[in-house]
Amino acid sequence: MKAFFHKIYLENPLFYGYTKRLADHIDLVASVPLRNRATLAGNLMIKHQNKDFPSDLFVILETCGAKITIRDSTGSDLTITLLEFLATNMNKKLILNFILPALSDRHYIYRSFKVMARRQNVHATVNAGFLFRMQSSNKYIVEEQPKIVFGHISPNFTHAFETEAFLTGKSLLDCSVFNDAKHRLVKEVQPSPEPADEPSTNYRKLVAIALFYRFILEVNGTNASKTFRSGAINLIRPLSSGKQDFPSSTKEPPVHQPRLRLEGLAQCSGEAEYLDDIPCLPGLLYGALVITDRARTKIISIDTSPAMKIPGVAAFLSARDIPGINSFAVIDDLLTTEEEELFCREDVKYAGQPIGIIVARTQEIAVKAAKLVKIKYSSRVKPLLTIKDVLNSGEKSRISLQGHIEPVSKGENVTHQIRGEFEMGSQFHFTLEPQACFCNPKEDGLDVYSSTQWMHNTQSAIAKVLGIKMNRVNLYVKQIGGAFGGKSTRSAMVASACCLAAHKLMRPVKLIFDLETSMKAIGMRCFYLATYEVGVDDNGKIQYLKAVLYENMGCTYNDNTFQWINDGIRNCYDVSTWTIDFIFVKTDLPSSTWMRAPGTLEGMATIEHIMEHIAAVCKKDPITVRRINFEQDSHTIENIIQEEIEISEYYKRLANINHYNTVNRWKKRGISLMPMKFGKFFFSNYYSTVSIFYNDGTVAISTGGIEMGQGLNTKVAQVCAYALGIDVSMIKIKPCYNLMSPNNETTAGNIGTDAVSYATLKCCEELNKRLKPIKEKMKNPSWTELLKSAYKEGIDLKATYMYSTSDPIPKDYSNYGVAILEVEVDILTGECQVHRADIKEDLGESLNPLLDIGQMEGAFTMGLGYFCSERIAFDENNGSLKTNRTWNYWPPGPKDIPIDFRVTIKKNSTNPTGVLRSKATGEPSLCTAFTFVNALRFALQSARKDAGLTDEWFTFNPPCTFENICLSAASSVENFQICKDGEERDCEEN
Repeated sequence: MKAFFHKIYLENPLFYGYTKRLADHIDLVASVPLRNRATLAGNLMIKHQNKDFPSDLFVILETCGAKITIRDSTGSDLTITLLEFLATNMNKKLILNFILPALSDRHYIYRSFKVMARRQNVHATVNAGFLFRMQSSNKYIVEEQPKIVFGHISPNFTHAFETEAFLTGKSLLDCSVFNDAKHRLVKEVQPSPEPADEPSTNYRKLVAIALFYRFILEVNGTNASKTFRSGAINLIRPLSSGKQDFPSSTKEPPVHQPRLRLEGLAQCSGEAEYLDDIPCLPGLLYGALVITDRARTKIISIDTSPAMKIPGVAAFLSARDIPGINSFAVIDDLLTTEEEELFCREDVKYAGQPIGIIVARTQEIAVKAAKLVKIKYSSRVKPLLTIKDVLNSGEKSRISLQGHIEPVSKGENVTHQIRGEFEMGSQFHFTLEPQACFCNPKEDGLDVYSSTQWMHNTQSAIAKVLGIKMNRVNLYVKQIGGAFGGKSTRSAMVASACCLAAHKLMRPVKLIFDLETSMKAIGMRCFYLATYEVGVDDNGKIQYLKAVLYENMGCTYNDNTFQWINDGIRNCYDVSTWTIDFIFVKTDLPSSTWMRAPGTLEGMATIEHIMEHIAAVCKKDPITVRRINFEQDSHTIENIIQEEIEISEYYKRLANINHYNTVNRWKKRGISLMPMKFGKFFFSNYYSTVSIFYNDGTVAISTGGIEMGQGLNTKVAQVCAYALGIDVSMIKIKPCYNLMSPNNETTAGNIGTDAVSYATLKCCEELNKRLKPIKEKMKNPSWTELLKSAYKEGIDLKATYMYSTSDPIPKDYSNYGVAILEVEVDILTGECQVHRADIKEDLGESLNPLLDIGQMEGAFTMGLGYFCSERIAFDENNGSLKTNRTWNYWPPGPKDIPIDFRVTIKKNSTNPTGVLRSKATGEPSLCTAFTFVNALRFALQSARKDAGLTDEWFTFNPPCTFENICLSAASSVENFQICKDGEERDCEEN
């Protein structure tokens, strides 16, 4: 359709020039694959059946005056307007065609706009279209009733008819006409209340009027004041570009060299196999969880009869069918301290809690049947969903002090006392592959294929739930499609439920979560709150800091984050005068989980927020304030910051941005720098097994480290190739298997790759040690000749090694880095984009700089999503998740990444405690994405000043959605002007 409209424009630009704008607007609708499958009629029928659907096609076609031809069952045709179409009974009727009017560019001005929650592939927050007949030679007097059309205001509102009538016969160059029109529009545009997952009425109303203002500013052109003209255009999003700068060494090939990920091509081509690609076995059944829809209540009864009547349903299993213990939690001292029911028996802890599993012949039947199970509840108590809910409730049993930082000194020169509060939202593990498990009962136990980061935990949970010995669980993991922490302890829930069904029915069962089930049943990143008081001197040097950091842990204290938030809050600063309490809070939400940089992100964002607050109060350069508060041994971070300030021309760009903000009212820019010190902590055990096949010299490796897209397998292969002196092409990484890697720790926290790489290195050292005497007897043998001789002499060509914290390396270390971010904000709508991002990180001697660059880019982009568009909302009455699908939960897309993305690995660096002097990455750059929030604050401060507010500190907590940005700019309809005060006469005369 986009191509069709563009073709019409090219064939007849005079009368159908507006169709180019139709094509441009369609480019903002959905995605290319969806547009290629969808139809105009289909979209409009959705609008017909759902009047609140914000159809872009309806808005743009209604605005241009298109008509639609309908044919009924008798063969009669009827041509009607789109408004009439909405009121027409379409039973037994067919949409035949659309008729576009001829609109001469000499007389008509057509414009349409769409404001949405991210830059692409999301429905409209507000959309609008404007069609005016007028002539520039006649002071832009409106010659006939114009069309002012809005979408997503209310189900029955499309036209601002009163404003249309008022503007007829008036000049759009008359500032008083616009002022009267906008106030009429304020009365006409009355958005209907929306649920928690949609933008507020205040925001939608303000944006609707702002889009009308944008249209008027464009019509006025140079007649409008220069300061306001930036409001006439949308943000222009050019093609992205990037620059990757990293060191590469040929001293120890193939390590320290850029190489593609081993699975990369197969994954990009769709050939990579994941759990759901396992071929169907005879008798295979599919599972679907039955979950609660409310929190803090009791189950009275469960009626499965409607579900069991569906042909193909095999069984429903609940808590009463569990032969072992009804808990998938594996208690340890690090992550898990409380039991968690696999299936809720009576007390419902959160909305989305599983109460059982339906097993059926197909996935579709299982999902359908699961939704038909009826749960009868007792009267519920209003759930406590937020940290503040709990603090205000007085329920002290829900609050637990986890740790404390005590000051060792206190400064005496306090000239400013600053108090504040800082909140952060949650984030879902939006992975390529969903939560999944396949279980096949066998004679010796269960063959289990799980999408898990932690084999030992999953194996233990299965044995616990089924009441069987752990050696009866054969667990395999080839690769998983992303995890981010969500498949560490939570995959045990999925696997236990799947294996229960297979064990009870003695048939193979596959359990694949759909997105909504995952989002409701599986926990997410912790919601977070910090309160603080800080005393500083005139330079911003902290004399004392008192803070309380609260983590919303959901319904348990499992997936503990204390160690990491304790590290994150320190970042690279002197903590000698700080007093910090770390408090976990229980709420009526799913148990929160580890999520990429758990705790570290919250802690680091908090102290960076406080540094910005100090700089604002003291009216100092935020970089200077940070530097004056650095810890004593800060030369590494100081050097990285100074390098990046110079390379990025930070202060030159800062001056340009300040000037830009002075001369533009409706577009603002901001820039910010953030330093980072990210601690890595090694714990527990990791295995590797290296096997050499003497006949052709090829090598197979199986480790306890899970490949989930981070390139673990590739780095392991590189390390092995280096240690054995062979080419990477001779090495294959085999699936993880609990027989080969028993009791293995979770692959998380950036330490898995380091640990299994070291274990692989030790295996190779042992193999080389065994081969050395054989090699010394031979004269320059080839690799295969050496192996054949070794085999004949009874040399074991398989080696196994278990890394533990008692090994000399790898040991705890820190990643240092810095990020500089520049943003631009459309103050009228709150839309924003990242103009440029510069990230630099110290990775020692990177094992594979190409993979590490990718990890830095991906983590940073994930952070942008968290701090911008990924808003989580719950129903405050029953605790159910409202943002539970891609319709209302928005991870970043291709057009949300920085326009200019520059990523650098620091040169001339090393790490004596790392594997081959390297450092791992994957999480650190996520934390530096908080620069986005600070850069936005910079831009908004200018907008607020233009709106007549002081430059005092203001509340601005992530996620920084476009709504949050727009409302924080403090603009009002009264600020929408064509000319500044005193300029009206000049404007009208022009």
